Amino acid sequence: MKIHGGALRKQIFREDNFSERLKTMRPAKEAIGRAAVSLISANDIIFIDSCTTTLIFAAQFPAVPLTIFTNSSLIAESIKQNNPYARVYVLGGEYNLEFRANLGAAVVEQINSIQADICFLGAGGIAQRGGIQVKSIDEAFVSKAMLRMSKKKVILADHTKFGQDGVMSIATSGEIDSIITDALLDKNAYPSQDFNNKIILA
Repeated sequence: MKIHGGALRKQIFREDNFSERLKTMRPAKEAIGRAAVSLISANDIIFIDSCTTTLIFAAQFPAVPLTIFTNSSLIAESIKQNNPYARVYVLGGEYNLEFRANLGAAVVEQINSIQADICFLGAGGIAQRGGIQVKSIDEAFVSKAMLRMSKKKVILADHTKFGQDGVMSIATSGEIDSIITDALLDKNAYPSQDFNNKIILA
């Protein structure tokens, strides 16, 4: 792009696919959210990471007193719109547009000072040997910290995530309490008894 006295590199703005991912498997994600809210009790302290499934789940929160920590301002807004009794804290860090989330060392440091009753995390891939995986290393550090600081650990993922690979594993099946997925999952494809015992079909 020519300017007076020289030129500037033209910037190309690319719209990411978060909105498209929000539409993908929407009925399944809504069913997963309905099943997940049944695990919430009044006065729970909750971690929620940022993904499209947890965003849809957050919109279904019960109107009871809760304390919620999330690295997503979208999730915080969704919960506060539907639950006036919730205290919601957004964990601060470097903003990542692709994941609509705050990530990085500052977020992890904050998580490490909080003891939660339960965490709800998304997944980029789930495999019997590779365990629960995510698509970004920065995202993985946040997820692993939330798991470490929570008494109960719940993964929310639709059936298309099973068999997919991620960039980094955040937990084995033995390190989590439940995987909530939709009823289209073929559990026979995952013969490991330990793995299947963790799966809840929504």
